[in-house]
Amino acid sequence: MRTVASWALAFLIALVALVGFILLINSRDQSGVDQHSSVTAGPGDPYKGDPVLSPALQDAVKRGNVVVLYRDAKPPPGTADLVPPGGRDLQAAGQAVVLEREPTLDTALAAVSARRIEKADQPQQLTGFIDYWLGGR
Repeated sequence: MRTVASWALAFLIALVALVGFILLINSRDQSGVDQHSSVTAGPGDPYKGDPVLSPALQDAVKRGNVVVLYRDAKPPPGTADLVPPGGRDLQAAGQAVVLEREPTLDTALAAVSARRIEKADQPQQLTGFIDYWLGGR
């Protein structure tokens, strides 16, 4: 019986020492990785609600979609190329680019995610923004 008790005590002491060592190592870790800063540091400027999105578009960006707004009666040539095929199923999954006219824009185009906005004169200028934010990062 003494042998079993001494083994159990030795095991318990070793376990406490191991946990203490792990806690010591973790307390000295200064990796500086901040998950929140990586999300807020993405492309675009902070979106503060201007231009105002309709409730349906607000819901779309909350799901992870990116809304591309255009100022003129027709979107600039090449804007439709930003929209991946897939339609409503893709939009429901939060993986779509939604085109919408917004005549009050001060630029030709603006892409809006849940957190950021990127303004542009040409559709090609929005591809990096869309690739980064599509899916609701």
